[in-house]
Amino acid sequence: MTIYVGSLSYSPVFKSHCCAFGKACEEEGYSVRYLFSHEYEWMLPEGIKEKTEFVGRSINISSMMKDALSFKNREKIGKIFSENQPTHIYMHNYHFLNHYIAKLSKRHECVFIYHVHEPYTQNKKAHGGFHQYLLYLFEYFQRKLLENTDIAIVSSNEASQLFDLSYPDFSGRKMLIPLMFEDLGNSLDRKDREYITFVGPPVPAKNPEKFLDIVKCSNRSNLGLRYLLISRSKVKDSIYFKDKNLQVFFKVRINDEEFGDLIQRSIAVLTPYKRETQSSVILVSYMYGTPVVSSNVGGLSEFVSHKKTGYLLDLDTEVEEWIEGISYIQKNFPRISMNCRKYFVENFSGENWKKYLDVLVG
Repeated sequence: MTIYVGSLSYSPVFKSHCCAFGKACEEEGYSVRYLFSHEYEWMLPEGIKEKTEFVGRSINISSMMKDALSFKNREKIGKIFSENQPTHIYMHNYHFLNHYIAKLSKRHECVFIYHVHEPYTQNKKAHGGFHQYLLYLFEYFQRKLLENTDIAIVSSNEASQLFDLSYPDFSGRKMLIPLMFEDLGNSLDRKDREYITFVGPPVPAKNPEKFLDIVKCSNRSNLGLRYLLISRSKVKDSIYFKDKNLQVFFKVRINDEEFGDLIQRSIAVLTPYKRETQSSVILVSYMYGTPVVSSNVGGLSEFVSHKKTGYLLDLDTEVEEWIEGISYIQKNFPRISMNCRKYFVENFSGENWKKYLDVLVG
Protein backbone atom coordinates (compact mmCIF):
# COMPACT_ATOMS: atom_id res chain seq x y z
CA MET A 1 0.00 0.00 0.00
CA THR A 2 1.47 3.36 -1.08
CA ILE A 3 0.05 6.57 0.31
CA TYR A 4 0.78 10.08 -0.98
CA VAL A 5 0.06 13.14 1.15
CA GLY A 6 0.70 16.78 0.40
CA SER A 7 -0.31 20.29 -0.55
CA LEU A 8 0.27 22.10 -3.85
CA SER A 9 -0.71 25.57 -2.64
CA TYR A 10 1.83 26.98 -0.20
CA SER A 11 0.71 27.68 3.35
CA PRO A 12 3.30 26.71 5.98
CA VAL A 13 1.00 25.03 8.50
CA PHE A 14 0.07 22.31 6.00
CA LYS A 15 3.63 20.99 6.10
CA SER A 16 3.07 20.02 9.73
CA HIS A 17 -0.29 18.36 9.01
CA CYS A 18 1.19 16.33 6.14
CA CYS A 19 4.30 15.22 8.01
CA ALA A 20 2.30 14.23 11.10
CA PHE A 21 0.10 12.02 8.94
CA GLY A 22 3.05 10.58 7.02
CA LYS A 23 4.97 9.67 10.17
CA ALA A 24 1.94 7.94 11.69
CA CYS A 25 1.39 5.93 8.50
CA GLU A 26 5.04 4.84 8.36
CA GLU A 27 4.92 3.71 11.98
CA GLU A 28 1.97 1.51 11.05
CA GLY A 29 3.94 -0.05 8.19
CA TYR A 30 2.54 1.88 5.21
CA SER A 31 4.74 3.19 2.39
CA VAL A 32 4.52 7.00 2.36
CA ARG A 33 5.52 9.63 -0.17
CA TYR A 34 4.81 13.36 -0.31
CA LEU A 35 3.50 15.73 -2.98
CA PHE A 36 4.42 19.36 -2.32
CA SER A 37 4.78 22.65 -4.12
CA HIS A 38 8.43 23.72 -4.50
CA GLU A 39 7.56 26.61 -2.17
CA TYR A 40 7.62 24.17 0.76
CA GLU A 41 11.11 22.92 -0.06
CA TRP A 42 12.99 25.31 2.23
CA MET A 43 11.14 24.11 5.33
CA LEU A 44 11.28 20.33 4.76
CA PRO A 45 13.93 18.17 6.45
CA GLU A 46 16.16 16.12 4.16
CA GLY A 47 14.43 12.86 5.08
CA ILE A 48 11.10 14.23 3.82
CA LYS A 49 12.60 15.81 0.68
CA GLU A 50 13.95 12.42 -0.37
CA LYS A 51 10.38 11.07 -0.38
CA THR A 52 8.81 14.10 -2.08
CA GLU A 53 7.65 14.87 -5.61
CA PHE A 54 7.71 18.66 -6.07
CA VAL A 55 5.14 20.14 -8.43
CA GLY A 56 4.74 23.84 -9.24
CA ARG A 57 5.31 26.95 -7.16
CA SER A 58 1.80 28.04 -6.21
CA ILE A 59 1.52 30.82 -3.65
CA ASN A 60 -1.56 32.68 -4.95
CA ILE A 61 -4.36 32.42 -7.51
CA SER A 62 -2.29 33.55 -10.53
CA SER A 63 0.57 31.11 -9.84
CA MET A 64 -1.99 28.37 -9.15
CA MET A 65 -3.55 28.90 -12.57
CA LYS A 66 -0.13 28.89 -14.22
CA ASP A 67 0.80 25.63 -12.46
CA ALA A 68 -2.52 24.02 -13.36
CA LEU A 69 -2.05 24.81 -17.06
CA SER A 70 1.52 23.50 -17.15
CA PHE A 71 1.90 20.32 -19.22
CA LYS A 72 5.09 19.54 -17.30
CA ASN A 73 3.23 19.53 -13.98
CA ARG A 74 0.45 17.30 -15.32
CA GLU A 75 2.98 14.94 -16.81
CA LYS A 76 4.79 14.66 -13.49
CA ILE A 77 1.54 13.89 -11.65
CA GLY A 78 0.64 11.33 -14.32
CA LYS A 79 3.94 9.52 -13.74
CA ILE A 80 3.15 9.23 -10.04
CA PHE A 81 0.11 7.14 -10.90
CA SER A 82 1.63 5.13 -13.72
CA GLU A 83 4.97 4.36 -12.04
CA ASN A 84 4.29 4.39 -8.28
CA GLN A 85 0.66 3.24 -8.34
CA PRO A 86 -0.56 4.89 -5.11
CA THR A 87 -3.49 3.29 -3.33
CA HIS A 88 -4.43 6.53 -1.53
CA ILE A 89 -3.67 10.19 -2.14
CA TYR A 90 -4.50 12.75 0.56
CA MET A 91 -4.41 16.44 -0.38
CA HIS A 92 -4.58 19.44 1.93
CA ASN A 93 -5.54 22.87 0.71
CA TYR A 94 -7.44 23.60 -2.50
CA HIS A 95 -5.57 23.70 -5.81
CA PHE A 96 -6.79 23.51 -9.42
CA LEU A 97 -4.46 20.53 -9.96
CA ASN A 98 -6.39 18.62 -7.30
CA HIS A 99 -9.14 18.17 -9.92
CA TYR A 100 -6.66 16.42 -12.20
CA ILE A 101 -5.35 14.29 -9.34
CA ALA A 102 -8.89 13.30 -8.35
CA LYS A 103 -9.76 12.24 -11.92
CA LEU A 104 -6.55 10.22 -12.25
CA SER A 105 -7.36 8.59 -8.92
CA LYS A 106 -10.69 7.39 -10.32
CA ARG A 107 -8.97 6.02 -13.41
CA HIS A 108 -6.32 4.16 -11.40
CA GLU A 109 -8.62 2.94 -8.61
CA CYS A 110 -6.82 5.08 -6.07
CA VAL A 111 -8.74 6.56 -3.10
CA PHE A 112 -8.72 10.37 -3.32
CA ILE A 113 -8.90 12.04 0.10
CA TYR A 114 -9.43 15.80 0.37
CA HIS A 115 -9.12 17.73 3.64
CA VAL A 116 -11.77 20.45 3.52
CA HIS A 117 -10.38 23.24 5.69
CA GLU A 118 -12.94 25.88 4.67
CA PRO A 119 -16.22 24.23 3.64
CA TYR A 120 -18.37 27.33 3.40
CA THR A 121 -18.23 30.96 4.54
CA GLN A 122 -21.59 32.33 5.64
CA ASN A 123 -20.38 35.83 6.49
CA LYS A 124 -18.20 36.62 3.50
CA LYS A 125 -18.19 40.34 4.31
CA ALA A 126 -15.97 39.58 7.32
CA HIS A 127 -13.12 39.07 4.83
CA GLY A 128 -13.55 42.51 3.31
CA GLY A 129 -12.60 43.88 -0.10
CA PHE A 130 -12.37 41.78 -3.24
CA HIS A 131 -11.55 38.64 -1.24
CA GLN A 132 -15.17 38.23 -0.17
CA TYR A 133 -16.21 37.81 -3.84
CA LEU A 134 -13.46 35.30 -4.53
CA LEU A 135 -14.99 33.09 -1.86
CA TYR A 136 -18.01 32.44 -4.13
CA LEU A 137 -15.69 31.18 -6.88
CA PHE A 138 -13.70 29.11 -4.41
CA GLU A 139 -16.84 27.37 -3.14
CA TYR A 140 -17.98 26.66 -6.70
CA PHE A 141 -14.69 25.03 -7.67
CA GLN A 142 -14.49 23.14 -4.39
CA ARG A 143 -17.96 21.74 -5.06
CA LYS A 144 -16.72 20.46 -8.44
CA LEU A 145 -13.68 18.86 -6.79
CA LEU A 146 -15.87 17.07 -4.26
CA GLU A 147 -17.73 15.38 -7.12
CA ASN A 148 -14.60 13.24 -7.61
CA THR A 149 -13.61 12.96 -3.94
CA ASP A 150 -13.89 9.58 -2.21
CA ILE A 151 -13.29 10.80 1.35
CA ALA A 152 -13.71 14.36 2.60
CA ILE A 153 -12.16 15.18 5.97
CA VAL A 154 -13.39 18.04 8.15
CA SER A 155 -11.87 18.97 11.49
CA SER A 156 -14.57 20.55 13.63
CA ASN A 157 -18.30 20.18 14.24
CA GLU A 158 -18.69 23.67 12.81
CA ALA A 159 -16.87 22.63 9.63
CA SER A 160 -18.99 19.48 9.41
CA GLN A 161 -22.24 21.44 9.65
CA LEU A 162 -21.10 23.99 7.08
CA PHE A 163 -20.04 21.14 4.78
CA ASP A 164 -23.51 19.60 4.96
CA LEU A 165 -25.08 23.00 4.34
CA SER A 166 -23.01 23.74 1.27
CA TYR A 167 -22.57 20.25 -0.23
CA PRO A 168 -25.75 18.29 0.62
CA ASP A 169 -25.34 16.06 -2.44
CA PHE A 170 -21.83 14.87 -1.63
CA SER A 171 -21.74 11.17 -2.53
CA GLY A 172 -18.45 10.23 -0.89
CA ARG A 173 -17.65 9.55 2.74
CA LYS A 174 -17.26 12.46 5.15
CA MET A 175 -15.04 11.96 8.20
CA LEU A 176 -14.61 14.23 11.21
CA ILE A 177 -10.92 14.05 12.18
CA PRO A 178 -9.12 16.73 14.24
CA LEU A 179 -6.30 18.78 12.81
CA MET A 180 -3.06 17.10 13.84
CA PHE A 181 0.48 18.42 13.98
CA GLU A 182 4.05 17.30 14.38
CA ASP A 183 4.72 17.60 18.11
CA LEU A 184 7.73 19.88 18.36
CA GLY A 185 8.11 19.58 22.10
CA ASN A 186 7.08 20.55 25.58
CA SER A 187 7.93 24.04 26.81
CA LEU A 188 6.06 24.26 30.12
CA ASP A 189 9.29 25.17 31.89
CA ARG A 190 9.93 28.37 29.89
CA LYS A 191 10.54 31.28 32.26
CA ASP A 192 10.94 34.12 29.76
CA ARG A 193 7.32 34.52 28.68
CA GLU A 194 6.67 38.21 28.10
CA TYR A 195 4.30 38.81 25.16
CA ILE A 196 0.60 38.90 24.45
CA THR A 197 0.70 37.71 20.85
CA PHE A 198 -1.44 38.15 17.74
CA VAL A 199 -0.60 35.90 14.79
CA GLY A 200 -1.21 37.75 11.54
CA PRO A 201 -1.26 38.87 8.89
CA PRO A 202 -3.70 41.53 10.15
CA VAL A 203 -6.46 40.73 7.64
CA PRO A 204 -10.09 41.78 8.30
CA ALA A 205 -11.37 38.31 9.31
CA LYS A 206 -8.80 38.15 12.12
CA ASN A 207 -10.14 41.39 13.60
CA PRO A 208 -6.86 43.29 14.07
CA GLU A 209 -8.87 46.34 15.14
CA LYS A 210 -9.80 44.54 18.35
CA PHE A 211 -6.15 43.64 18.90
CA LEU A 212 -5.13 47.30 18.57
CA ASP A 213 -7.93 48.37 20.92
CA ILE A 214 -6.63 45.91 23.51
CA VAL A 215 -3.10 47.32 23.17
CA LYS A 216 -4.38 50.89 23.61
CA CYS A 217 -6.54 49.99 26.60
CA SER A 218 -3.62 48.17 28.22
CA ASN A 219 -1.44 51.24 27.78
CA ARG A 220 -4.06 53.60 29.20
CA SER A 221 -4.28 51.43 32.30
CA ASN A 222 -0.47 51.25 32.63
CA LEU A 223 -0.56 47.44 32.83
CA GLY A 224 2.99 47.08 31.57
CA LEU A 225 2.01 44.40 29.04
CA ARG A 226 4.13 43.87 25.93
CA TYR A 227 2.43 42.87 22.69
CA LEU A 228 3.71 41.03 19.63
CA LEU A 229 2.37 40.80 16.08
CA ILE A 230 3.78 37.89 14.03
CA SER A 231 3.33 38.01 10.26
CA ARG A 232 4.69 36.22 7.21
CA SER A 233 3.25 39.03 5.07
CA LYS A 234 4.64 42.56 5.16
CA VAL A 235 2.69 44.79 7.55
CA LYS A 236 2.15 48.04 5.64
CA ASP A 237 -0.07 50.05 8.00
CA SER A 238 2.13 52.41 10.05
CA ILE A 239 -0.27 52.19 13.01
CA TYR A 240 1.38 48.92 14.05
CA PHE A 241 4.75 50.63 14.46
CA LYS A 242 3.71 53.64 16.55
CA ASP A 243 3.31 51.95 19.94
CA LYS A 244 6.41 51.27 22.01
CA ASN A 245 4.69 48.29 23.68
CA LEU A 246 3.86 46.62 20.36
CA GLN A 247 6.58 44.76 18.48
CA VAL A 248 6.11 43.53 14.90
CA PHE A 249 7.96 40.40 13.83
CA PHE A 250 7.86 40.09 10.05
CA LYS A 251 9.63 37.38 8.09
CA VAL A 252 8.44 35.70 4.90
CA ARG A 253 10.06 32.42 5.84
CA ILE A 254 9.53 31.86 9.54
CA ASN A 255 10.67 28.32 10.25
CA ASP A 256 9.06 26.06 12.84
CA GLU A 257 11.77 26.73 15.42
CA GLU A 258 11.47 30.52 15.14
CA PHE A 259 7.68 30.49 15.26
CA GLY A 260 7.71 28.04 18.17
CA ASP A 261 10.16 30.20 20.11
CA LEU A 262 7.90 33.25 19.73
CA ILE A 263 4.86 31.31 20.94
CA GLN A 264 6.88 29.89 23.84
CA ARG A 265 7.79 33.45 24.83
CA SER A 266 4.10 34.37 24.94
CA ILE A 267 1.91 34.53 28.04
CA ALA A 268 -1.18 34.27 25.85
CA VAL A 269 -2.19 34.33 22.19
CA LEU A 270 -5.09 36.57 21.12
CA THR A 271 -7.60 35.25 18.57
CA PRO A 272 -10.38 37.88 18.39
CA TYR A 273 -11.52 36.50 15.02
CA LYS A 274 -14.76 37.54 13.32
CA ARG A 275 -15.21 34.04 11.88
CA GLU A 276 -13.35 30.73 11.94
CA THR A 277 -14.26 27.08 11.51
CA GLN A 278 -11.15 25.86 13.36
CA SER A 279 -7.83 27.45 14.19
CA SER A 280 -4.33 26.08 13.73
CA VAL A 281 -3.06 29.12 15.67
CA ILE A 282 -4.91 27.98 18.79
CA LEU A 283 -3.77 24.37 18.52
CA VAL A 284 -0.13 25.26 17.87
CA SER A 285 -0.29 27.60 20.88
CA TYR A 286 -1.47 24.69 23.01
CA MET A 287 1.46 22.60 21.77
CA TYR A 288 3.76 25.05 23.54
CA GLY A 289 1.55 25.33 26.63
CA THR A 290 0.36 28.81 25.66
CA PRO A 291 -3.26 29.69 26.54
CA VAL A 292 -5.50 31.81 24.30
CA VAL A 293 -7.89 34.69 24.77
CA SER A 294 -10.44 34.15 22.04
CA SER A 295 -13.69 35.31 20.53
CA ASN A 296 -16.53 32.84 20.88
CA VAL A 297 -17.34 32.51 17.18
CA GLY A 298 -17.69 29.67 14.69
CA GLY A 299 -15.85 26.55 15.76
CA LEU A 300 -13.47 28.26 18.20
CA SER A 301 -15.53 27.35 21.26
CA GLU A 302 -14.96 23.68 20.37
CA PHE A 303 -11.25 24.13 21.07
CA VAL A 304 -11.15 26.75 23.82
CA SER A 305 -12.40 25.66 27.22
CA HIS A 306 -13.22 28.79 29.22
CA LYS A 307 -10.82 29.28 32.14
CA LYS A 308 -9.28 25.85 31.48
CA THR A 309 -7.28 26.28 28.26
CA GLY A 310 -8.06 29.94 27.68
CA TYR A 311 -10.62 32.66 28.05
CA LEU A 312 -13.68 32.97 25.77
CA LEU A 313 -15.49 36.24 25.06
CA ASP A 314 -18.30 37.29 22.75
CA LEU A 315 -17.07 39.17 19.72
CA ASP A 316 -18.69 42.48 20.74
CA THR A 317 -17.50 42.33 24.36
CA GLU A 318 -15.99 45.58 25.64
CA VAL A 319 -12.23 45.78 25.38
CA GLU A 320 -11.86 45.99 29.18
CA GLU A 321 -13.17 42.43 29.46
CA TRP A 322 -10.52 41.24 27.00
CA ILE A 323 -7.94 42.79 29.32
CA GLU A 324 -9.63 40.97 32.20
CA GLY A 325 -9.20 37.72 30.25
CA ILE A 326 -5.48 38.38 29.83
CA SER A 327 -5.22 39.12 33.56
CA TYR A 328 -6.96 35.84 34.39
CA ILE A 329 -4.45 33.92 32.24
CA GLN A 330 -1.55 35.68 33.98
CA LYS A 331 -2.83 34.86 37.46
CA ASN A 332 -3.55 31.22 36.65
CA PHE A 333 -0.84 30.57 34.10
CA PRO A 334 0.81 27.36 35.44
CA ARG A 335 -2.50 25.48 35.68
CA ILE A 336 -3.90 26.67 32.37
CA SER A 337 -0.60 26.14 30.54
CA MET A 338 -0.47 22.54 31.75
CA ASN A 339 -4.08 22.01 30.62
CA CYS A 340 -3.22 23.35 27.15
CA ARG A 341 -0.27 21.02 26.70
CA LYS A 342 -2.23 18.01 27.93
CA TYR A 343 -5.18 18.80 25.65
CA PHE A 344 -2.84 19.04 22.66
CA VAL A 345 -1.03 15.79 23.39
CA GLU A 346 -4.25 13.84 23.89
CA ASN A 347 -6.04 15.15 20.80
CA PHE A 348 -3.91 17.03 18.24
CA SER A 349 -0.42 15.55 18.34
CA GLY A 350 0.37 13.43 15.28
CA GLU A 351 0.40 10.32 17.47
CA ASN A 352 -3.40 10.54 17.54
CA TRP A 353 -3.58 9.70 13.81
CA LYS A 354 -3.30 6.04 14.77
CA LYS A 355 -6.86 6.21 16.13
CA TYR A 356 -8.17 6.90 12.62
CA LEU A 357 -5.87 5.14 10.17
CA ASP A 358 -7.72 1.83 10.10
CA VAL A 359 -10.98 3.43 8.99
CA LEU A 360 -9.25 5.92 6.66
CA VAL A 361 -6.74 3.78 4.76
CA GLY A 362 -6.93 0.30 6.30
